Amino acid sequence: MDARCSTKDQGWPPRPGGCQNGISVPGGVYLCQVSETISCGACCGLYNVADASRPALEEMLARRTDRFSRLPRQMDAILSFGEQTAAAEGHPRPYPDFHHCPYLGLVGEERTRVGCLLHPLADGNQGVDFRGLSYYGGMACRIYFCPATHRLPGRYKTILRWIFDNWYDYGLVVTERHLVAALFDEVERRLGRMLDPEALTRRPADAEALAGLLAIKREWPFRHPQKGHLCHDLFQDDGSGRAPAGSGPRDFYTIVFQELESVLESDDRVTEARAEVDCRIAAAVRALSD
Repeated sequence: MDARCSTKDQGWPPRPGGCQNGISVPGGVYLCQVSETISCGACCGLYNVADASRPALEEMLARRTDRFSRLPRQMDAILSFGEQTAAAEGHPRPYPDFHHCPYLGLVGEERTRVGCLLHPLADGNQGVDFRGLSYYGGMACRIYFCPATHRLPGRYKTILRWIFDNWYDYGLVVTERHLVAALFDEVERRLGRMLDPEALTRRPADAEALAGLLAIKREWPFRHPQKGHLCHDLFQDDGSGRAPAGSGPRDFYTIVFQELESVLESDDRVTEARAEVDCRIAAAVRALSD
């Protein structure tokens, strides 16, 4: 089998490759389920909730997982679980047309990462694949790869797999390919060299510096108070949803500001925002230069 391939499952593939149904992961770097604590549920609408804070999501997922663990693995019971969950949690979502899957839960031996409760490897399913009962169906769940998997350079994807210590922060950022590419490109430009994923395994401080840079996603102080949200609709990936209609090519700061859904109503605010970005970039570059 191709060294880049593994099953697209919820086990622990501590290698960058992956495949499903014999199809290699685009670019050979697997982003969905990375380790016992690192995984992503963004394409399933994980963050498309009114309160996308980590405590709120952990509580929601733990509650679902506990309920599902007591469920008979029968079609009617599983469908009823999905309907009841959607009804109980179906408050207005930031992106109404972006489906939030009620079968997202916590998986793994210690329930330490997000994943699919319908997956054949999920606890209690005894190898039976129930994903055909989900909104998108089993085939979509098996063959879909997000735009970040398709479009980010391999070294950036490998770095993303390495630098986070929890599923929440990882999932917030890994599908933000425009933001990740802009920030990492700028770090490389200022360093005068490409980022080296392998070097991060020997220099934990470098990994922490890059994770700190990407924390801008959840810590950004200029996010629009009404329109800005931690979630983004990754199925609208061309950037048009965050760029003003008719806008031209975007420079580095414009990309960052738009991808973070900023509101900058004055020149002073623009200056402050640029300084915030520069400070974070400079901190990462200093750490990587030592």
